[in-house]
Amino acid sequence: MNDVAEPYMVHHPQEMAGQLINGNWIVARWEHLGENEDLDHWTAILREYCEDLGVDPYVINIPRKSLTIVFNGALPAPTFEQLENSVAAIEYHRFLEREIGPRPLN
Repeated sequence: MNDVAEPYMVHHPQEMAGQLINGNWIVARWEHLGENEDLDHWTAILREYCEDLGVDPYVINIPRKSLTIVFNGALPAPTFEQLENSVAAIEYHRFLEREIGPRPLN
């Protein structure tokens, strides 16, 4: 299955690490990385939380799109099509200047 769910915002690195444990992946817009868009600092903090939870994060930076993709290196990687669809969804929201909200509760 190559469908991608509607993107939702996860703010805290501990919650991000928890999503990685569950086999989800992260597409981080650099404008959401915090003050000064400090990618190295954000990545280091995420790696710390991942280490605490035993997650091996695989990080891919896409400078041309100002995005970072992170997935759990110990689990099967998302397919190229899944990543492409995820990036397209994020870019669509960015183009419309639409904020991405929290995960909807079922």
